[in-house]
Amino acid sequence: MEKSYFLKPNLTTNRKPPCTTPVELVEEVVKFIQTTDTEIIIAEGSGGCDTQKAFKDLGYQNLAQKYNLKLIDLNKAERIERENPKALVLKKVKLPKIIFDGFLINLPVLKEHDEAVVTCAMKNLFGLYLNQKTASIFGWWNKSELHHFGVHESIYDLNLYVKSNFVLVDASIGQKGNEITGSPCQPPLGKLIAGFDAKEVDKICANLLGHKIEEVKYLNL
Repeated sequence: MEKSYFLKPNLTTNRKPPCTTPVELVEEVVKFIQTTDTEIIIAEGSGGCDTQKAFKDLGYQNLAQKYNLKLIDLNKAERIERENPKALVLKKVKLPKIIFDGFLINLPVLKEHDEAVVTCAMKNLFGLYLNQKTASIFGWWNKSELHHFGVHESIYDLNLYVKSNFVLVDASIGQKGNEITGSPCQPPLGKLIAGFDAKEVDKICANLLGHKIEEVKYLNL
């Protein structure tokens, strides 16, 4: 049995769903896992606001209190350096040490993205990253280096270092146009997508938003 279950929603900012993963979805996962005696941790490193603000505003603090869960801000977690010569742009990277100590359940929400075309399971690992330089390239955003390095290449590399053991995508609504300020899909997509292979899940999700796999560079690297 794994030491811990890590639930990784997409809380890049404190905007309500469908921009972020609904707390109701995460609660259902928690209730399912609690049939075991394994520790459950909700872990995220927000990019567009303070992680604790996202936890509070989106109902995750209340969820943690209700089920006696741990909330971990990955932007402040102890980091360990990893190296992979097969990486395209992140040959060396410092990632949260704790994320390697358990079973990672990736809980993204399905959206279009200005640069990545689609943001789903594989890009959700951006929350594990933290700018290595003190100053952000874009002045404020603590994941901005990944855009400087190349979004598609960074997505590919992070998924070399960290494997999502299970993926459950909230595509109950979906978001079109932009990853932050986009519009809810009309009509709502009305789906949940689950799988053990993040890349295969993302291929299905790209199609759900009307994109061919060939359009999404990171799915073809």
